[in-house]
Amino acid sequence: MAKPTSSTLADLLAASAQARKYPFLERAALWEERLAMHVADLETLHKAPSSADMLPLPPKAKLEVQANPVPLAGNGRSDALTAASAREIAQRIASRDISVVDVARAVLAKAEEQKHLNAFITLRPEQVLKDAKALDARIAKGEAPGALAGVPVAVKDLMHVRGHPFTCGTRAMDGKEAQRDAAVVANLREAGALIVGTANLHELAYGVTSANMHFGHVQNPTAPGHIPGGSSGGSGAAVAAGLAAIGVGTDTGGSIRIPAACCGITGFKPTHEAVSREGCWPLADTLDHIGPLTRDVEDTVLAFEVMAGLPPGCISGKNIERPRLIKPEAFFYEHLDTDIGARIEAALKRLEGAGASLAARNVEDIKYAPAAQFVTICAEGCQSNWELLTKRGEGISPDVRLRLEVGQFIGAIDYVKAQRLRRRIRDNMLAALKDADVFVLPTVPIPIPKSGLATIDFAGRKIPLPGAMTRLTGPFNSAGLPACSIAIGKDQQGLPVSLQLVGRPGADATVLAVARWAQEVLR
Repeated sequence: MAKPTSSTLADLLAASAQARKYPFLERAALWEERLAMHVADLETLHKAPSSADMLPLPPKAKLEVQANPVPLAGNGRSDALTAASAREIAQRIASRDISVVDVARAVLAKAEEQKHLNAFITLRPEQVLKDAKALDARIAKGEAPGALAGVPVAVKDLMHVRGHPFTCGTRAMDGKEAQRDAAVVANLREAGALIVGTANLHELAYGVTSANMHFGHVQNPTAPGHIPGGSSGGSGAAVAAGLAAIGVGTDTGGSIRIPAACCGITGFKPTHEAVSREGCWPLADTLDHIGPLTRDVEDTVLAFEVMAGLPPGCISGKNIERPRLIKPEAFFYEHLDTDIGARIEAALKRLEGAGASLAARNVEDIKYAPAAQFVTICAEGCQSNWELLTKRGEGISPDVRLRLEVGQFIGAIDYVKAQRLRRRIRDNMLAALKDADVFVLPTVPIPIPKSGLATIDFAGRKIPLPGAMTRLTGPFNSAGLPACSIAIGKDQQGLPVSLQLVGRPGADATVLAVARWAQEVLR
């Protein structure tokens, strides 16, 4: 059968859009051009093995917790409150060594100094100070200060924060003030956290650069002139610059771990649905996760326990001193930048020298993971934002709008096959992991890109930048596995290099225990 000509294909796309009453048919040529970038993904999907079994995604995994919770210990005292860990701040607040107002003033001064980073969409100093005084008053009355007493938190503007405009980083929304907190924000407030503001992001959480034409491009405080990562770039930049001790992010294909890698901090994507997404705008429901960005793993553990509504110490109580590591060489170690590959190998040798065991095992069918991820995020992202596209499409930036629009052309037959592949690959991941603790691999395969890039030459072809940046992170969104990114040093350009540790569904405590051990070894 002959392939349709360019004009014929554009006509077919327009006819398909017209059938669902999409009002912008004049954009058909743009849709054709964008889809052409992903022909290889669709061809890969079509070549993937088929199955008559539906193989639905598994039920929500039960989190492993420690029977005897062990709260985290302190980590000394920092010279500046903006450099202090969440643990130090909470402990000093509880001991009345400092006040929440002290923390608020320090953070607000730093935020003003670092305004050029565009880390926040909404930051209201008067409200921050008012909240800080209220927290101090509660503590003065003898109320329990909470696990995150006075800890400054930046919340990605993709979830409701009471009294703050809800924008999702787009002008296609009204930006009305949220009347109540998202579930994860409510958990943070209940634990005594100080919400500093709503963090900037790649519009509608659909991108890896956090270049936002509406609210300003987020800048990387660790590597100026390079992308801060996305889509949770504002949260990552705020933590790296000392504007918050904890950043709340979302991760659909790597949007917590990629900013962590770009900014040289720690980012954790929990097991799917370990943290409630109630009150958070969806991009792709079956891929979306909420998790923390922090400056070290111990703060990640503290933040995750609160965000997930778990008892204090039930995750931090797990320790692993001789972790069993699996190196998934096929796919995950292919097409790596030479310098990054060398630094990852050096890190693995240091981990082995410190007592870890390391074995190489491959994940069967993993080569189909990017295609399954592409089809899933395209279809679900388009549906999640369909009303915005049809009624306020002109208010969405050109690239994000185009990426969302093409999802309407993903066929049901391809979407269903992608879901079957996701389950197959997930099962193969668990088979490869066997009795080991975690997979260990790079977070991103290339040096942190310079700002302004839209495409990149990768593995012999020019592809959109998100395809390269999410290559090593996206498969674990598809599988719903917990994954943590930790910084391990810098490359020859002085840019951050990060390692990713990935475990079984529900084994978040194991992943974080190994990550904490590895971070100590590699410091």
